[in-house]
Amino acid sequence: MHALMQVLDEVGSTNDLMRERAEKGAPHGSAVAARRQTAGRGRRGHVWESPAGNLYLSVLLRPEVAPSRLPGLAAACGLGVLDGLGALGVSNEAQLKWPNDVLAHGRKLAGILVEAGRDQAGGTFAVCGVGLNLESAPRALSAICLAELGAPASFSAAAEALRDAIAARVDAWSAAAGERPLDGIRDDYLAHLAWRGEKVRVLEAETGAQLECGTLETVDPWGRAVVGSTAYAAEQASLRRA
Repeated sequence: MHALMQVLDEVGSTNDLMRERAEKGAPHGSAVAARRQTAGRGRRGHVWESPAGNLYLSVLLRPEVAPSRLPGLAAACGLGVLDGLGALGVSNEAQLKWPNDVLAHGRKLAGILVEAGRDQAGGTFAVCGVGLNLESAPRALSAICLAELGAPASFSAAAEALRDAIAARVDAWSAAAGERPLDGIRDDYLAHLAWRGEKVRVLEAETGAQLECGTLETVDPWGRAVVGSTAYAAEQASLRRA
């Protein structure tokens, strides 16, 4: 990769900083990595705990796909994170929790937030933000870190591995034939999907109210989680183990 990666000790939000640069035309694969965030966030603006000792990374992506395929970008980014973890020595332990977390041994190892936008020239872009637990894990969130998995990695090695793998996976997804969001990656995604075939609770994204309790059957070609006979989009719901 030849695009710039800036490393910062502290920043408000790596995603916000990368969005600003994206709007000004920064190239695909550009990245910001920080050791601490003071205003990190997760889905729907929720506060993302960002203690020092871990990695907070945002990668700029400019996938050349039809708008109808863009909902698959988050899944491609998730697989890219797994690819990067594989390069760091975490191969079989990690799974993807629909729609946006990485688990290891059932505990949260990383979170992913993908945000789309348009630059000043009218081009579309997305920023993939990743919070990876390197040396510590928030106990209250039942999390786990790389050090606990016996795969300690330096900050710089982890940042480079994840940035390169995310960009490469998104490039491969962009080049795949098909019109549906998960075309070209769905089999791989399902192979790494946590809780498939298990009982889960479906929670409404805005309120956290339980919508259903049933078996996670699959994730369909449009990226929706199918629980029982109902398909849920990531904007609608999240899942918890029953």
